[in-house]
Amino acid sequence: MANRLLEKYSKKIQLAEAVYKKRHQGEPMDSMRKITVAKCLDNVNKFLNEAFDSSMGTQRSAMGDYKRFCIALTNVGLPNLIAFDLVHVSPMSSMYGNVAYIEYVKGTTKGESKEGDFTNGVWSLGDVDVNYTGQAVVEPVESFTSETTAVAFKQGAKAVRLLDANGVQVDDADGEHPATVNADTGVVTQTSFKTGKSASDVKKIAYVYDNVVIPQETLPTLKAELKNIGLEARARRIAVFYSQMAAFQAKTDYGFDLADGLAEQAVGQLSYEIDTEICNMLIDAASPVAGIEDFSKTLPVGVNLADHYAAFAAKLEEYKMALYDRTKKFVPNFMLVASDVMPVIQFVPGFQAATVSDINGPYFAGTLAGLKVFVTPNIDPGKMIFGVNQGAMQAAAGIYAPYMPVVPTQLLGFADGGMSQGWSTMYDCKILNADLLISANIVA
Repeated sequence: MANRLLEKYSKKIQLAEAVYKKRHQGEPMDSMRKITVAKCLDNVNKFLNEAFDSSMGTQRSAMGDYKRFCIALTNVGLPNLIAFDLVHVSPMSSMYGNVAYIEYVKGTTKGESKEGDFTNGVWSLGDVDVNYTGQAVVEPVESFTSETTAVAFKQGAKAVRLLDANGVQVDDADGEHPATVNADTGVVTQTSFKTGKSASDVKKIAYVYDNVVIPQETLPTLKAELKNIGLEARARRIAVFYSQMAAFQAKTDYGFDLADGLAEQAVGQLSYEIDTEICNMLIDAASPVAGIEDFSKTLPVGVNLADHYAAFAAKLEEYKMALYDRTKKFVPNFMLVASDVMPVIQFVPGFQAATVSDINGPYFAGTLAGLKVFVTPNIDPGKMIFGVNQGAMQAAAGIYAPYMPVVPTQLLGFADGGMSQGWSTMYDCKILNADLLISANIVA
């Protein structure tokens, strides 16, 4: 399907890539952008054919030129959204879609692992229990009674040790009365404890069972749980109004088409709002990390400005490792910052500024320590967001799902000479996993 669309719209994608390269320092469009553009071009093409062919009220005689103009706007506007760098982009084939994924949880209570504990997902890993699949077990107990309390994995259980809450042995295992376990029932017997200790101090039982001999009575298991996130394309709409006489004057006196110019402005406004909505979504979902102090712009005594701001590099690594510790799977590869953060970033060694042109709200400012840096106006002063987007849905904090990137209405003329046309875009965007986002601040 994707290859067929790429072939069908190959010339238009070449044009889109040419424009994209001019705005991104010669960087070619990635495959996801090309596939998304091809699918959305197909959606718009089908819509325009249906909308105009079935309408008797159109005032456009040159439908071919108009259609090419609308598709050209899609071709240029869509791939230049910064959404592709911030979230996973997946075009929709209809107004409704679905993101399906699998999470794995423990299916057996074993040792300190409980049934239902999260172990592995597409966006993060759970805390590892190195004994979950092995022979060794450290099993918590609420209260211990000799000759009554039994271990769960009793098959060939041996070398039983009774521990307190801190894992310190409390039974007199090296004395005359070592703890024993019944191989059939799993019941533990221990009557001798270290000086000052008793059965009430026992909070854990450590032992080894036989997981080699088969059949096994009990096995640790994993459960796969299929989950999904629903998507629904919602519309953003804007209307363009202008005077027929103003359009005539613009064309004859100044040589430009007012209708085309206003349409481009409308599409620019929609693009600005899409990028801003996605930035807002990421900002709202990000959470701070405890234990990391905010970087201060205030100069320490005896330190110059350049050296102090360069020290932000160490703080940057703290934020990156904080996200890794949270997910055990990812480090951030982009950051959203307020405009007043850029003077600090400019002094950090290794920052490579991007050639900035055609700014339309949020924009790409450069790269730093493996992070793409984006400046957005819709964020509190001093605030930074660190996030993950490695292209695939399984490696992104959020998703942008366009359906109709540019949808025009018929151009209408009124008796008073007024001209009107509507432009809209249809898409959905959602957070996939907020654990892939952290927030931080630079303070004055």
